[in-house]
Amino acid sequence: MNKILLILFFTLFSQSVKATECVEKTFKEEHLNIYLCQNYSNYNETRTLLFKARAQILNDYIAEKIQSGQLQNKKIEIQLYDPLLTYNHLNISQGKNGYFVTYSGFASIQQLKTFIDYFADPNWAPFFTSDFEKVSSETISKQITQFFLDNKTSKIEASQLNVWSLDHLKLAYVNDTLQYFAHASELPIAASSSLPIKINDRYLLFQNDSIFVLQGQEIIHTLRIDKPITEDYDIYVYAKWVNICNGGQDNWVYSYSYEKNKFHQRKTEK
Repeated sequence: MNKILLILFFTLFSQSVKATECVEKTFKEEHLNIYLCQNYSNYNETRTLLFKARAQILNDYIAEKIQSGQLQNKKIEIQLYDPLLTYNHLNISQGKNGYFVTYSGFASIQQLKTFIDYFADPNWAPFFTSDFEKVSSETISKQITQFFLDNKTSKIEASQLNVWSLDHLKLAYVNDTLQYFAHASELPIAASSSLPIKINDRYLLFQNDSIFVLQGQEIIHTLRIDKPITEDYDIYVYAKWVNICNGGQDNWVYSYSYEKNKFHQRKTEK
């Protein structure tokens, strides 16, 4: 029976990806692998760091479940696909040596915990959303929503976890989000775009709709972006300026002058 389920799982998995245009990251822990596929045109390094932190936290949670006898000591593999590249789906199965999940979406840590707790239930059963060729995407979305409603679980508790640093500037996992800190003080900047860069004694921090210039603990300049892009910028740092590009070194959209503490915007954006 397990072999049949595994064959069915991988058959569905092989159909799930519409294209191979993704940046692939795999976070390998002792009890858990999380595979993350982000569309090239929607890639964020901060999202990658967020899932790296989630993998570490969930691995510890799984270890506790195994130690208490609530979960078999089998590897859990969760594969997450950018919704832009896949049809809507949630598939849950088990093989001889592990548990398997594929999901079209960037699951929250609470949704990921739901998958783990689902496997810990001795009465759990494989779950597959309907064939996308036979039902609408809306129908599948309702099936996925109902799965999470039917399998509600307690909130996972996690301590603060540092995921990135540059001098006194840090990015930490807090309450399933990433938060910037400078000299241990929280900054009011969402980690929703490129990672910060340094030019001399200043730092440029990127939010999807803004770019901030940080010196010490003070934000000394802010650029509001009229047309935010969804992917990370290509950033090139020079002695006295920074070029912020979209699509390679020649395609700069903003340039920051260190001497003038000023941003210049290209008249024609890509």
